Amino acid sequence: MKFGQVADPSKIDFAIPPTPPATIDLLRLNRSDQPMEVYVGCAKWNKQDLKGFYPRGVKDELVYYASQFNSIELNATFYNSPSKSQVENWKAKTPDWFRFFPKIPQSISHFGRLLNTDEKVQEFVDATVLFEEKLGMAFLQLIDNFKPKDFGRLEGFLRNFPK
Repeated sequence: MKFGQVADPSKIDFAIPPTPPATIDLLRLNRSDQPMEVYVGCAKWNKQDLKGFYPRGVKDELVYYASQFNSIELNATFYNSPSKSQVENWKAKTPDWFRFFPKIPQSISHFGRLLNTDEKVQEFVDATVLFEEKLGMAFLQLIDNFKPKDFGRLEGFLRNFPK
């Protein structure tokens, strides 16, 4: 079987399973009268990955992208922690309602395995905090061989993550 392909899709049950009672309880507990905010965007905005999305003549992809979506995952920060000037530049190019959801760099999550990464975390936070009101939540992608036995390491990392 090729990934994402099946011989006969008619034999697959696509029914949505019932919502677990614990999920319903949690949703009731956190019910709010405030309207829900929904952010829609992609992981990146460059032309190579969004071929055919940008009209001819677009000079600045981020400016155009932000006119079509209200957020970006910022997958680029996974590969390199952004500089402060880069964050300020991105922030300046987007509307007030736009949100950036940066991914924590792989130098912390994968290469550092969440250990002895305080300096790199501080560098990431010092830059991304400059998004100010445009900063959404940060993503943490763990390495594929991260196991339940490593949960204590994750717990410590999150407890010590700068507020």
